[in-house]
Amino acid sequence: MKKWCALLALTLAGCSMIPTQQGYAQKAYRWQGRDVNELLAQWGAPSKTMKMPNGNTLYTYVKESTEQQPLQQNRVFEPGAKVTVVDSNGQSRVVETPGRWVSMGVSGGGSIHRICTTNFVVEKGSQLVLTVSFEGNDCLAAPRD
Repeated sequence: MKKWCALLALTLAGCSMIPTQQGYAQKAYRWQGRDVNELLAQWGAPSKTMKMPNGNTLYTYVKESTEQQPLQQNRVFEPGAKVTVVDSNGQSRVVETPGRWVSMGVSGGGSIHRICTTNFVVEKGSQLVLTVSFEGNDCLAAPRD
């Protein structure tokens, strides 16, 4: 019983390491109220910056990738058939035909485009991160405890 409990605990702990959008939100939103220099040291140079009309600065980080999916041949095995054969003497015997692989077509191919755009608005005077926003299908991170 103790082994099962330990196994269950390990499994649940492993599940918390699966990257999710909620995990990314934790990662991104923890920068609110922090100094922009800390952000730049941790995240590196932004993809682009923009001076906003109110004097604040928008730092944008874009992470994107395209993954080519392989083509996959779909095949199934059709087993042979058992046939009863009667010879010229009237004797019957069972003969089994060999099985064969049959093509069911091709699947896959194409590409998957992943992107995550994260924006940090930094206040002009204090140089603190005011707001954080993100969007995209690749804004994923492991949740923090």
